[in-house]
Amino acid sequence: MKTVNFRWSINTEMIAVIKLLIWLGTTIGTLAMAQAPGSGRDLYLTAGGYGCGVCHGPVANGNGQAGGAIRGATREAFDKALAEQPTMQLLGNALSLENIADLSRYVESLGQIPLLELVYTDLGWSITQEPVAKGQTVQMVVFNDSFDDLALDLQAFGFAPSTISPMDTLVLEWIAEAGTFLLPDNGLLVVPAEVK
Repeated sequence: MKTVNFRWSINTEMIAVIKLLIWLGTTIGTLAMAQAPGSGRDLYLTAGGYGCGVCHGPVANGNGQAGGAIRGATREAFDKALAEQPTMQLLGNALSLENIADLSRYVESLGQIPLLELVYTDLGWSITQEPVAKGQTVQMVVFNDSFDDLALDLQAFGFAPSTISPMDTLVLEWIAEAGTFLLPDNGLLVVPAEVK
């Protein structure tokens, strides 16, 4: 009888330990996945706990940040920065080799996506645009570099009117259609029907 009770006690304890181990494994796995995202884009947004955009802008466009633009940077340039720049050295210590490869591929791939930057200051608009072809995904970055709310109307691009807070950035993606589009500075973005 004592043997049966003893075995039952061990089995109950073992079940409790197994449940605890399963819970711990699930919890640790979930935390690890949250801290080590798989894609380069996710890493760009979260690396080092603050993301690369703090120094390099929301889509590696610089956006007036200290680190400057790195859109389209090669793996070699990325490795050089990790080796030579003090801030990047700290980041490199927090990333696995797979993370570095994913992040590098993402930053390099951004060089293939046309960028339309719209910066508003109290003096007016400053717009930088790259050539765009019909069907391309375009990243539009709007930065309100003023101390007032900015009413933004990009309905020509299919976006609802919105308001951007002072010193805030809005990032939009647009699939380019052929046509001529009025920009906020009354300039034009021309997307040809066919690539020449």
